Amino acid sequence: MAYTTNNNGQEFFQTALYTGTGNTGATLARTFDGNVDINPGLFYMFKRTSGGNMYNIMTNEILGAGAFWVSSSADSTVDGFLSSFDSDGWTHATGNQGSYYHNENNKEYGVWAWKDMAASSANNTDGTITSSVRTDAKLGLSYVRWTGTSEDGTIGHGLGKRPKAVWLYPIQVAANNGNTQRSWWWEANTDGYMICNGLNESQQVERNNVNGIATADKSGEGTASVFTVKEANNSYEQCNHSSQDYLALCWTDVQGFSKFGKYIGNGNADGVFVYTGFKPAIIMIRAMDVAVGTRCFDYKRDPDNRDDGHFVGVNDSQSEISDANTKIDILSNGFKIRCAHSGLNQSTKRYGFCAWAENPFVTSTGTPTTAR
Repeated sequence: MAYTTNNNGQEFFQTALYTGTGNTGATLARTFDGNVDINPGLFYMFKRTSGGNMYNIMTNEILGAGAFWVSSSADSTVDGFLSSFDSDGWTHATGNQGSYYHNENNKEYGVWAWKDMAASSANNTDGTITSSVRTDAKLGLSYVRWTGTSEDGTIGHGLGKRPKAVWLYPIQVAANNGNTQRSWWWEANTDGYMICNGLNESQQVERNNVNGIATADKSGEGTASVFTVKEANNSYEQCNHSSQDYLALCWTDVQGFSKFGKYIGNGNADGVFVYTGFKPAIIMIRAMDVAVGTRCFDYKRDPDNRDDGHFVGVNDSQSEISDANTKIDILSNGFKIRCAHSGLNQSTKRYGFCAWAENPFVTSTGTPTTAR
């Protein structure tokens, strides 16, 4: 049996870098420069340089290119960032184009994009709460949408494997008692705990004093067909508040393309090696029991291993950071931490990671890849 059927990670994920022009009121389209075309389905844009508006932005094919979440806002979705996802890129909306989030003059930006699924959503009744699900097995992702019931329950996800990460986004913040939290569950979380990515919360340790829990823990709360939502703090606001609309991104491992897991820091500059089974294109690392944010590295901003890798915080309103405390080596079969900073490698501390491939370690024909 072949090691993987995903021979080219760029068919499923690509990164782009660009410089804002400050132009307003005109159509502005941008393209990826990968070895294949990719039509975005999940799109995350971040600002690299300081000054102006620092919000990072996520949008997806379920709500459409024109609706997005910002990393620090009381709003759930805001219109006017993109006008379209294109066959190999995206087109900026003309509103606020020159001075707002996505095209300030001479400001540097980056984009992470996972491919669209080219499929429709379908009702799923595997759980006690009916959901609408759109799934791509090769991508290892399902979009799951449901209406809250204010009861403990299970929700079908359609992956066919237990999720290793569940990222929640409440869609109706104003109607949901002002809840701004975008709660994430990772495989590395302690059972009953989540990461809170709401306004001014992205630098905290994992928490269980939250307003509702979503989990796919291997204790039984996550299975090949469902994940679980349940009450916490006498509330369901973050995950299942009555009559409110929710969207979850459910992820699972795909051999040769994606990996979700954890490691324990050793507090040494000769840090931990993490095996993924592929050469990562992007790595997200989050300390579970240290109050630091999620640190994200990619092959486009750092094409070579160096002493000061560049990272951005996936939920932080800050510019890109690069110093001696951000060193990480991207290898042909995983990554190795090269610093002892608390954000990546404090002794005995637990870290979660998510990674997606540039290339598999070995292709379906047995051809090995190389490190950068």
